[in-house]
Amino acid sequence: MERTNKKVSTLRIIASTIYDSLLMLGVWFLVGSIALGIKFLFTQEISSLNPIIGMSLVIFSTWLYFAMFWIYGGKTLGMSSWKLRIVSENGKPITLLQTVIRFFMNTLTLSLAGIPLLLRHLNKDKKSLSDYLSKTIIVSY
Repeated sequence: MERTNKKVSTLRIIASTIYDSLLMLGVWFLVGSIALGIKFLFTQEISSLNPIIGMSLVIFSTWLYFAMFWIYGGKTLGMSSWKLRIVSENGKPITLLQTVIRFFMNTLTLSLAGIPLLLRHLNKDKKSLSDYLSKTIIVSY
């Protein structure tokens, strides 16, 4: 698919993020259930996971969800619903390193209540902080 010049609104990006957040709940339930099942097989007791292991699984599974969709299709399920796609600035699929940079910058944006998204309104390219640092863009198709 070719890039279009159509500007992507911040509202569409937020809507896509909400959609993907709901899907992530299902992924976290699945990953947590598998982790608890494995723990039960080895210890024969039903108890919670170590918080560090649990949080590591949440972070890793979330990154893996986004990285796989971004690399092998350019869009997550939420992005697909809103007709959005992510590509490198040169129009090619994004790399593994770009997914890592973009994921952690988006996590920072989320932890700051989305305030860094305001950067999209302050520049002519309509790029966010994660777009600049990861050298990617979100396009509409």
